[in-house]
Amino acid sequence: MDRDHTFDLPDLTEDFWKTVVFAQEDPPSGMGGPGCVCLLSKEGKEYIFGFEETPFYKSTELFPIFETTDERIGYRHKYKAEDHGWKYLEKENALIREDILDEYSKAAAEAKREKENFWHFYAIDLAGRAIGVEHLERYDYIGSVLYRERMDRKMAERRKKREKEKLTENEFNWKPMHVNNIPDNSEMGVYALLMRRNDGKIKGVKYSILYQYEEHSPMLIYSDAKVEAYILFYADYDDIIGPWDYHSVSRQECAELYGKENHFPPELAYYDWITFSDGDIHNFGRFLRTFQSLEEAKAYAMYYANVNSGGINKKTILKQEEESRIEDHVNRIAHYEAYQMYRKYYKEILDAISEENCFPDSCSGGGVYLREAILKKVPEITEEQLRMIWRELPFVIEKRTQDWIEREKQFSENYIRKAKKRKPGKTKRTADQIGK
Repeated sequence: MDRDHTFDLPDLTEDFWKTVVFAQEDPPSGMGGPGCVCLLSKEGKEYIFGFEETPFYKSTELFPIFETTDERIGYRHKYKAEDHGWKYLEKENALIREDILDEYSKAAAEAKREKENFWHFYAIDLAGRAIGVEHLERYDYIGSVLYRERMDRKMAERRKKREKEKLTENEFNWKPMHVNNIPDNSEMGVYALLMRRNDGKIKGVKYSILYQYEEHSPMLIYSDAKVEAYILFYADYDDIIGPWDYHSVSRQECAELYGKENHFPPELAYYDWITFSDGDIHNFGRFLRTFQSLEEAKAYAMYYANVNSGGINKKTILKQEEESRIEDHVNRIAHYEAYQMYRKYYKEILDAISEENCFPDSCSGGGVYLREAILKKVPEITEEQLRMIWRELPFVIEKRTQDWIEREKQFSENYIRKAKKRKPGKTKRTADQIGK
């Protein structure tokens, strides 16, 4: 946008409208933009008005050529201009002067022959061809230009701020990753943990770089094998309530631990999705990319974190050594109390789930209503406690799910019954196997 080629609304005088041969409305379309109006004069000048700060419904007020009558033509109202030498182009949602309509149609047909993807041509450019102008002289609404300049300044400030807050190598504390998390075992790679606080929760990501060793033969790796590739993985954690790291133990400590009765830590079995456990170190997450050097893999992890960090930057990242272990146990107690409330009011919670007729999953839109129903049924439970136990709720008893199960069960029973009638021998054997 150029300030030297701008116009303002007072410039659209009665004499100006006498020169207009083409007018198009482009309504707002979310990510497509706020909408605009395009006008073309017979001198080959195009005027673009953007609705960045103007409601689109004011289009008729600002541009009288789009005034309509009460008469309906299909799904739209007839324009007043159609009674005064203008034609409506349905596909383009535009008005064009009747005296250039034939030339416009010829220009459109020629453009379609020239280019396979015809609709990459803008209608106003075709209108320009219709009046014999190949390259239009563009003028932008001064309000749109000023708005764009403000937005550019804001974006520049955001980029400058973001550049200062970008993660660097200093924030990546790469630690060795051993088999079964026992330092005496061979090293299988390295990992780095990044965490931040959000809505009272500790969220984090883990980057793991797994070493791929050369194989002497399929599945046979010698102890002196060299690393032939470095495989980068990514895993995210939504709610960390335990220690913010993996607890490495020596082989002797491990033997002593597993030699005790009831040695198995509960969090390994039940809370492995909300805390770091020794077994979780082998959960690498999602594969990202393979590299030929460790430096390349680390550099890519840093770049990926700055693009997909989930809000983790220099300002928000948590320094593990500076955080108190007391907070870990405070979070644990909060979760334990939530599960105790679940045990106390499980009957009321199950009743609320079975009575609701909406999908419980938050992604499908019904979760919020189900949460409201449970909180209304059991006011003793807080919204935060419900969030903690959400994954443990038996959504299978939800009404719509049960209705679906009943329909599918009947469908399968009918299928087997009909199949038995068609092929008694073969199908009967299959049905019996299914029954077993």
